[in-house]
Amino acid sequence: MTTTILATIGATVLLLQTAARIPPALTDLLRALIPVRQALRELLHQPDSFQQPPPQPER
Repeated sequence: MTTTILATIGATVLLLQTAARIPPALTDLLRALIPVRQALRELLHQPDSFQQPPPQPER
C-alpha cells in the first residue's frame, strides 16, 4: 500500500515537472515558425517574374 502511494506521488511529480516545461517549448516552437511563415508568404506573393514571357506572334 505504501509503495503504491509513493509511486503515485512520484509519477505525479514527474508529470507536473513535464507539464511545467511544455509552455516554454511551445513558445520556442512558435517563435521559430514565424520566420518560416514570413518566408512562405514572400514566396507565395512574389510577382510571376520566373515565368517566360509569351511568345511573340510571327509576322
